[in-house]
Amino acid sequence: MLSMSSVTSLYIHVPFCRHLCNYCDFYKQKFERPSAQREEFSQYILGSLKRHESILSENHHSWEPLETLYLGGGTASLWDVEGADCFESLGLKLAQDCEATLEIDPGAWTEEGLMAWKKLGINRYSVGTQSFDTHHLKLLDRAHDLNETKVLLERLKGENFSVDFLLGAPEKNQARDVIKELESLLSYSPKHLSLYILQPAAGYKLKALIPDDEITSKEYLRVSEFLRSRGFHHYEVSNFALPGFESRHNRRYWESQSVAALGPTAVGYLDQEKEAIRYKWKPSAPEVEKEILTLKDIKLEQLYLRLRTSEPISAQRLSLEPNAFERRIEKWEARGLCERVARGWRMKPEAWVILDSLVEDLFDIMI
Repeated sequence: MLSMSSVTSLYIHVPFCRHLCNYCDFYKQKFERPSAQREEFSQYILGSLKRHESILSENHHSWEPLETLYLGGGTASLWDVEGADCFESLGLKLAQDCEATLEIDPGAWTEEGLMAWKKLGINRYSVGTQSFDTHHLKLLDRAHDLNETKVLLERLKGENFSVDFLLGAPEKNQARDVIKELESLLSYSPKHLSLYILQPAAGYKLKALIPDDEITSKEYLRVSEFLRSRGFHHYEVSNFALPGFESRHNRRYWESQSVAALGPTAVGYLDQEKEAIRYKWKPSAPEVEKEILTLKDIKLEQLYLRLRTSEPISAQRLSLEPNAFERRIEKWEARGLCERVARGWRMKPEAWVILDSLVEDLFDIMI
């Protein structure tokens, strides 16, 4: 008989958006009927929690006080006070040192909402800036303007907050100076930055204006060098943090730990002894689609995820044949892609721009 496992992390997907940006293919809803949409979504979440209880029970898991909570989207801050009230009614407890994050977009928040969420335990914020330049905000089809960004960042000064920033954005009539934008962002003292390379939805109308891969890779490495020179640790492909401010919630994904999920298209993961369960919520009703991951599936995912972080890797950690791994990794070192450290090898940013090919280079030596 399998023993019960604890679930101490939760992601909630809030699909509201003031505007549907033309490059984004996440599930979202245009936020046009605030009261009605908040109520409908709250009822969906309440219904999902009831269904979730059976999912946990069927797979030998149970809730424990949450050590990480992440409300994402969409724009989670648009759930506002009603969202805080709904979350409180779920009855889920937060551990005393819980890392609780709320995604918030410029111009898409209220002071009452922030205070309501803070009262419940929110102690970290993720700000959807994407750019700190008026011209490129318009090209990115963002709903907010630069002034709204400045107002929000000024409001969050002194708080634990992260900013999202897009690289590889379309350029038209004006070259983008990402270092200048980041200099401005750093003046507000964020503790964390998440940098993503634009991967637009199919049929993106500005595709011809997107820089090619070589230009974007150079931009990525230049930004990495700049942020590291300013004291940030490049601890995962897309993430930078001041010491002690790494995202504990995201680390759970990268380390293949159980993370529960609620909300339309939200994906949860339940780790078990010799397999794992991945489930995804349907938008139409609080019901899920399930996928069973075999031990081989899990090892493949772990190989990819662990190469994405700055944590030391080894043959044992990656489930690889030791002698063959040593030969491959030494070739990577000669190319300047990794370095030997006390507990194995550490990947460098230069490796992350060609990560897919490096992962493929290890498939044939998996144990």
